[in-house]
Amino acid sequence: MNGRFAFLAAALALAAFAGPAWGGGSRFMILISEKNMGAYSMDDAAQVFAQRLLASGAEVIDAELVKTSVTRDKALQVSAGEARAAAALGLSFGADIIVVGKAVAKGSAERIRDTGFRSYSATVSLRAIRTDTAEVVASESASATKIHVDDLAGGSEAIRLAAEELGGRMIPPLLAASGKGPAGATREVALIVGGVEQVWQVAAIKQTLRENVRGVSDVSQRSFTAGVVAFDVMWSGDSQKLAEELTLAKPAYFRLRVLSVTPNKIDAQFVRME
Repeated sequence: MNGRFAFLAAALALAAFAGPAWGGGSRFMILISEKNMGAYSMDDAAQVFAQRLLASGAEVIDAELVKTSVTRDKALQVSAGEARAAAALGLSFGADIIVVGKAVAKGSAERIRDTGFRSYSATVSLRAIRTDTAEVVASESASATKIHVDDLAGGSEAIRLAAEELGGRMIPPLLAASGKGPAGATREVALIVGGVEQVWQVAAIKQTLRENVRGVSDVSQRSFTAGVVAFDVMWSGDSQKLAEELTLAKPAYFRLRVLSVTPNKIDAQFVRME
């Protein structure tokens, strides 16, 4: 055997519970390369991350399909590569956000005094990437040390400690970025509009968003090139609701025809009214 690539892919759905209503529908994929004392090891970091997600009210579904479909070499390449490659892989599995990274555990060369114990240190580094926009929404790293008499067990426990700390810092903003925040919470949605030929049309879209779409708190233009304008829209709801509001808005000179909707992005077409 060439060793085992430690990864866990999961689709998450928030269960109903007594308390604030939450946005839903986002799916997560977690891909972690894990080396313990120089050998590819068990899914310690991924398991801890999944447990933290469960504690946050998420349902974690085992994904054996991913383990049988993604080779270890491919997974290593994606976890260490650029955001677009990771986003493409996550999108191919229907994930909305993919979390990639690595966990490494090493042991000290010498034992502690006259005992059989050694010091084991681990570092876990992760990035969370939206699959529809390839935007990195979170990037964190954590380290931990564990004293143990067994090499593999010591490295494993150090990895779990680092992953536990990392999960505590990463998961709350990650759930918020995926749309799993309290209903009405403001979040950013990318709006890409094609068929835009003139600057006045860009201004008209921006004015419509600010004045005719309820729940929009701010609009910023990212780019306007080759007939396509990109906006970042701060919106108090999920992207599906924003798409509906865009369809219902009826400015005097144009309409926005929605072409596709994902949790973080809306593609639309500018249609000029004759």
